[in-house]
Amino acid sequence: MKHKLYFIAFACSLLFCCSTPSQPKEYFVRPNNFIYSYTYNDTTKLVITCRVWGLLKYFHPNVTAGKLDWDKILLDGLNSIYQSSSPEQVNVALKKMLEVAGDYTYKKNDEWNDSLNMNVNLGWLDHSFLDDTLKDELKKIASLSVRYPSYYGIDIDSAKQVFLPQHEEMYDVDIYSSLEFRLLALFRYWNVIYYFSPNKYLMDKSWDETLSESIFPFICASDIQSYQVSFLKLAASLNDGHGYISFANHYPPASENLIEIVEGKTVVRVGHGELKNGDIIKYIENRDIGSIRDSLSFLIPASTQGNKEYRINCFVSNMIFFNETEVTILRNGQDLKVNMYPVLIENKRSRVFKRISNDIGYVDLSRLTTEKIDSVFSTFSDASGIIFDLRKTGQYRYNVRQLECYLSEAKVNDLPTSVYWELEHPGTFLWNRNTSFSIPNNIKCSPYQGKVIYLINESTQSFTETQAWIGQANFNATLIGRSTSGALGQVVWIPLPGNHRAAFSGFGLFSLDGTALQRRGIEPDIEVHPTLESIKAGEDEILESAIKYLTKD
Repeated sequence: MKHKLYFIAFACSLLFCCSTPSQPKEYFVRPNNFIYSYTYNDTTKLVITCRVWGLLKYFHPNVTAGKLDWDKILLDGLNSIYQSSSPEQVNVALKKMLEVAGDYTYKKNDEWNDSLNMNVNLGWLDHSFLDDTLKDELKKIASLSVRYPSYYGIDIDSAKQVFLPQHEEMYDVDIYSSLEFRLLALFRYWNVIYYFSPNKYLMDKSWDETLSESIFPFICASDIQSYQVSFLKLAASLNDGHGYISFANHYPPASENLIEIVEGKTVVRVGHGELKNGDIIKYIENRDIGSIRDSLSFLIPASTQGNKEYRINCFVSNMIFFNETEVTILRNGQDLKVNMYPVLIENKRSRVFKRISNDIGYVDLSRLTTEKIDSVFSTFSDASGIIFDLRKTGQYRYNVRQLECYLSEAKVNDLPTSVYWELEHPGTFLWNRNTSFSIPNNIKCSPYQGKVIYLINESTQSFTETQAWIGQANFNATLIGRSTSGALGQVVWIPLPGNHRAAFSGFGLFSLDGTALQRRGIEPDIEVHPTLESIKAGEDEILESAIKYLTKD
């Protein structure tokens, strides 16, 4: 996909750029809510094991060089730690882990900046039940520089064109019957996020606290349903719209945009079967729609409440339109019960571009391909405005720079300021404030002279919301709709035991004034919300608002 290659190229330019004496490293520092008190109990013995194992995984020279199977070290020692009944026994087991890691040469890292403890803090060592010998040794190891490439560090998979933690086995095992592999999955996931997510400080709850709360659910998750629920709750704690899990969080594309939230009510936007536009959902079977939405909320990852509600709408649509069920609705002031059966919803392929009026063009960017770009602008060269729709899911396979050539008067334009990993010290991040893109000389075009409108809403995510930001910042584009998803930056996939994967936003993106875009999204210039009347009338409120804006003069 064109946009994936664009993001990979951009990401690689960040990772492998070098600081010069005239351009010293500028560390990204954000206060995190850390937990320091780890007195011994059945939970903290495993929490501390997770944290010690992760620290050694990413900093011990022999482990980062790939000299040991670090998963095996954990799996071999977990049972004795789980069965331990005293802090002394856990200390003995963790010292064995350190001994297995082997001898190393200590060289103090003079570049280490104590302020970086704002991102990854070692205070948990000083306030834990670990003995002083172990604490001191772990602090020394954590101060070492890590040689790139680290065996377990994040890097690019050139074949798949994705970033992911390296050399992580997925283990074709029945994870539901193996306590050790369930804890390995938890420990691996938690540590990757702890050391490589630049957005920990934006979480609603401390990532430290999430670890403590996840220990016993993972211990008890001995069947597929309980394991998946435990992992979904863990992933939802990221508050990250990129927090996908391969075994869940899926709904058929046909379920999108069938349900809407209007003034807190769950409303049918597009009627099928016995349901009509504007019907208010009250119960599915005998369960109140509010309790259904609340239950789903705990299991669905999202960066913003708007995007979470959008995803909940999709799951509710799936329950109603693609299953046999009874639905209680409010229609014209009366409660009605309707029996729903699976419906076949045709995927009506809209035209890539069309004229809405003599003076207004419309482009569905989810269907635009590179070879159509020249035709778009030759067709609409006389139009006073073009509406570009960024609300639809799809592959987005067009050449970004070729489109932007038509929209930009300048050869060089701004990109969001970014934050990326410092791979020599996991847990630290660097600013890249000099981000821009150039229109290649081999792309020829005559910039469009009319007004540019982008349609956005809470389904606009990642690549598409970055495009909205670029348009707003560089092309004087007017954004109409609702705030975007707030999940930006490169997606990183974490391989997990049981042949699963989970993802998160690996980079941080910021507006030029330093405002975080993650968990905020791109805000529209003109905000538009649906009403019961507009839904009953079958209107596209955002598109109608754009047309009205372009014809107001």
